[in-house]
Amino acid sequence: MLGKIATVLGRLYTFLLSLVVALILSVATWGMWQYYQDVRLLDDFSRKARPVTVAITNAEQKQRSWQDVFSNSTYLTVEYQGKAYPCRFVMDSGYVGSGDRVKLLYHPDYDSFRQPRAVLKFDESNRKSRLIEWSSIRDFSPSNRLLLLCMLLSTASFFFSSGLIGSLIPIPFLQTIARFLFVLALGCAAIFFTYDTIAYFNYYQLLNKEGQSVSVPVLATNRKAHGRKYNWYTYEATVRHQGQERIVPISEDDFDALSSSLPGSVTVRYVAAVDDLMADDFTPDYWVIVVPLFFYLLVFLFVRPAYTVTRQR
Repeated sequence: MLGKIATVLGRLYTFLLSLVVALILSVATWGMWQYYQDVRLLDDFSRKARPVTVAITNAEQKQRSWQDVFSNSTYLTVEYQGKAYPCRFVMDSGYVGSGDRVKLLYHPDYDSFRQPRAVLKFDESNRKSRLIEWSSIRDFSPSNRLLLLCMLLSTASFFFSSGLIGSLIPIPFLQTIARFLFVLALGCAAIFFTYDTIAYFNYYQLLNKEGQSVSVPVLATNRKAHGRKYNWYTYEATVRHQGQERIVPISEDDFDALSSSLPGSVTVRYVAAVDDLMADDFTPDYWVIVVPLFFYLLVFLFVRPAYTVTRQR
């Protein structure tokens, strides 16, 4: 009896936990999509709109959208060319009210105003070479990065929600769609990481072939372990180049030689066009090839049984 009760309580706990996770993912997906649309619109205003100083005829502090919960928003009515325009204004640097004049951005295509605000920017410091912790996502625009995040969140939300529904009411059609989308997601991941790997080697070849050899002083070295069961390490050096401290990838031989003779120097290849550098004898990390191959293997393992069943029919 107690065993059955424990089983029921365990299933109930799993269901409630899955429900909470599905709700959180759904809300996060909706919020990120709203934020993505706002950033894309703001980027368009920043590129095409023109600044205009206008007079405020009315100002109301109301919460009209979910964004107002996290900011001190005021909804303004401004006069421009004999026409009244509404505009959401976040008062993060000062107070504005009726009768004041404020500088806003006017977009002729939308025929609307918007507050000038900083466009979303990600940390793209060139202090560390891109060959360290490589990702081609850095080449994406901020709005495209947010769109990618929206796609990942929506995919995770769908799988959690479909799994939750399937645990209550088995729906073969929904399970078929979920399996198809899962294989499709694996295929998309395989294609992306293939592109990412090709971009990595192309970038390495750019530094290797077009880089100018320069000797720079080494301030420190570092060895990073990847995994506890395997002797897989990557090596870095903090160097001073053009008055700035930079972190560059180095070879194992450089690491062994420099670790016992700091401060020392190392020859690097520098490309001014991308403002990046690497050690002269650094070789690319061929382990990056494993990631796309792993996803292609998963696609093959999931597609093969369905293909075999189809042929047998």
